[in-house]
Amino acid sequence: MNKTVIIILSVVAVFIFLFAAYKFTNTSSDITYPEVSKISKTDHVAWSKDKNYILVEYSDLQCPACQSFAQFIKSEIEASGAAEADIMKKVTFVYRHFPLAQHANAENAAKAAEAAGKQGKFFEFVSMAFDKQKDWAEKKDAVKKFEDYAKDLDLDMDKFKKDRDSKESKNKIEADLLSGQTAQVNATPTFYLNGKKLGPINSFADFLKPLKAL
Repeated sequence: MNKTVIIILSVVAVFIFLFAAYKFTNTSSDITYPEVSKISKTDHVAWSKDKNYILVEYSDLQCPACQSFAQFIKSEIEASGAAEADIMKKVTFVYRHFPLAQHANAENAAKAAEAAGKQGKFFEFVSMAFDKQKDWAEKKDAVKKFEDYAKDLDLDMDKFKKDRDSKESKNKIEADLLSGQTAQVNATPTFYLNGKKLGPINSFADFLKPLKAL
């Protein structure tokens, strides 16, 4: 078996593992959590402004499965000419933080994203953090990496650092965590459509199905 085949099989195995883990920890429920769909002034919101259908994601920037979903969403929904771009016309997307305890750099990543958001670059920072996840996820200098990303986004660095270290950013992340815990989030990413938890999700097609049906 040549090296290329081994690499391909390894990548496939990783995706199978991620979806298996997601399947066992994210199953749908008959319970609806209406509080999840209440958009606050501190939420980070994208896509439709109508708020008829609200898709909420609880995510961890250090989570490999979250990265996979983020890249899929970017390529299949958000990209120019994407196959499922119509979803953005109907669905309001809300991103919330749910940094997992086992991910040492996740909370600092969330704080950096919040600071970027203060300068109108929240989703740009999130996208960059996911794209470069392997460069910082297990590194001791992750905070420095986030500062480099902020510079790449042409942010005011004094303001970025002040906002990153502020009580406001910490409180926002804690509020997102509490919201997720109240709605029985037990893994990332976890999605809710109008307060109902989506799942089981065994493929990206499973994720798209309820959104395409709207």
